[in-house]
Amino acid sequence: MNDGIKHIIKTAPILTPYDTVRRAAGLISASDGSRVFVRDRGQIIGAVSDWAIVAFLASADDVETASKSPIGPLVEPGVLLVNLDITARQAAEIFASTEADVLPVIDNLGGYRGVIYRSDLMGYLTQNLRPPAVAGMATPLGVYLTTGSVSGGTGSLGLFLTGVALALMMLAAELSVEGLIKLFSIITNIRADIMLRSVPLIQYPNIYDVPFYASVVLSIIIFFLLLRFSPLSGYHAAEHMTVHAIEAGETLTAENVKSMPRVHPRCGTNLLAAAGVFLIIATRISSQFGVMIALLVVVVGWRTIGAWLQYFVTTRTPSPRELAKGVEAGNDLLRQYQEQPNLQLVGFKRIWKLGFIQTAAGLFSTLWVFQSVFKIPIL
Repeated sequence: MNDGIKHIIKTAPILTPYDTVRRAAGLISASDGSRVFVRDRGQIIGAVSDWAIVAFLASADDVETASKSPIGPLVEPGVLLVNLDITARQAAEIFASTEADVLPVIDNLGGYRGVIYRSDLMGYLTQNLRPPAVAGMATPLGVYLTTGSVSGGTGSLGLFLTGVALALMMLAAELSVEGLIKLFSIITNIRADIMLRSVPLIQYPNIYDVPFYASVVLSIIIFFLLLRFSPLSGYHAAEHMTVHAIEAGETLTAENVKSMPRVHPRCGTNLLAAAGVFLIIATRISSQFGVMIALLVVVVGWRTIGAWLQYFVTTRTPSPRELAKGVEAGNDLLRQYQEQPNLQLVGFKRIWKLGFIQTAAGLFSTLWVFQSVFKIPIL
């Protein structure tokens, strides 16, 4: 591969001989390499490695004092510099001839431009660069994945249709409950619909509130059932499994992705579950004590509650077609990332890439149509 290294160069802090050992250790720990470079009077004079820091601290009488020492005595001279214009193949040859896992890059005037990591070069040469974090959404057309700057899978239409699908499920749940209430009234001759015309305002349990809360719970249950058995739950699982495979460094094939879990700790379901639990507890226990209990439950159990909802409600074992769509989206994302690994979008462009605007547009436009045009109230 004769492509240049420019698009795999990463920015990295550079130290002076007067920076502390503590700061050098922190920068190394947060990087993908084992050393950090040192510059003095505009020139890179060497590097400080994690090995040198550990050896220095091991021999120190007081580690706390030693960590505040300047790194000057730990600087290892003779750093190999690579030119901005070399090819990836040439960079591989340089790494092969040295034990370094990170090298500084300079331009033709000797200016520092950043670093290249051996792991990034390996990923680039094998067409296997991996983004640090991936988000995604399930859509009726397949899976959407994004880093916030590049994306793969279904596009804006699919995201818009996700909002439409969620709104239609909300509508179906609401109409189903209304139908059941009318059926109950016919069978029992009890006008339950009259009892439900106003929202309870009493903060303490009251027998007359039961029909209202029963209808709310029933609406949620029906919505969850519709979501569970819709294609969205299968695509949602495929999305999570594909993201797990990307983060694990696996080759994206149906066989590899199939073995991944369908619950993901960063899923938005966790946040929705936390918000829902907090609102339920805080509104039913009308006091500061109630808010404290709600906060405690959310802090301690929000991931557990979210994981439960993911497993039993918002995802299910994907079909072969749904799994294939996840794999396709993942490979599409990795191809885009391979070409622009350092692309960073900001502002509206980044928000658009995340897909929330398109999904919200589908949701609220559908709700507006049914509420304003067909005069059907929803929730």
